[in-house]
Amino acid sequence: MTALAWFVPAVIAWALAVRFFWKAGAWLPYFLLGAAGGAVLAVVAARELLPGELAIRVATAHAVHAVSWLLGIRTELFDDRAGELLVIGVPHHQEWTRLSIGIECSGLLELAALMGLVVFYPALPKGRRLLVLLAALGLTFIANVVRMLVIVGAVAYGGQDWLDIAHVVFGRAVFFGLAIGIYWFAITRPTLRVVYARLREG
Repeated sequence: MTALAWFVPAVIAWALAVRFFWKAGAWLPYFLLGAAGGAVLAVVAARELLPGELAIRVATAHAVHAVSWLLGIRTELFDDRAGELLVIGVPHHQEWTRLSIGIECSGLLELAALMGLVVFYPALPKGRRLLVLLAALGLTFIANVVRMLVIVGAVAYGGQDWLDIAHVVFGRAVFFGLAIGIYWFAITRPTLRVVYARLREG
C-alpha cells in the first residue's frame, strides 16, 4: 500500500508532463521523459504492485529448462514458482549448481527500456508501433533465454568455477550482441527510414 501511495501521484505527474510536451510539439523532451519515465514506472509496477517480475522469472526458467533438455543438458526446476534452476554437471553428474534468476537475468530492465523507447517513439504510426513493440519484446525475451542458456551450458560442461565468468562476460556479451540487433530493428531502422523519406521529400 505504501508503494501505491506514491506510485499513483508519480504516474499522474509523469503523464501530465508527457502530455504537455506532446501538445507543445517538443518532441525531444516528450520522447526522453516518456521513454525513461515509462520504463522506470513499468519496473516499479512489475516489482512492487504486480507479479510482473516474478512471472518473467518463472517463464524464463521454464524456457531455459525446456531448451536445456533439448540440448542434452540436464536441469531441474528447483522451485516452479520462483524462477530457480538446478543445473546438473554433464561431465561430473555429482555436481549440482543452483541458479536463481533475479532482476538482472530476468530481462525486466531491458524489456521495460525497450517498451518505453518504442511506445513513445513519435516517428512510427501507432499501429506499426504496436507490432514493432510486440515483436521486439518477444525477441528480447528470447535473447535473454539465450543468455541464460550460455550460462547454464558453461556451468554444466565447465563446472561451478565457470559460473562467474559465464554470467559476467559470456552471457552479457551474447545478450549485448543480440540486443543491438533488436534495437536496430525497433528503433534505428525506422529512424533511418524516416530520415531518408524526409531527405527525398526535401
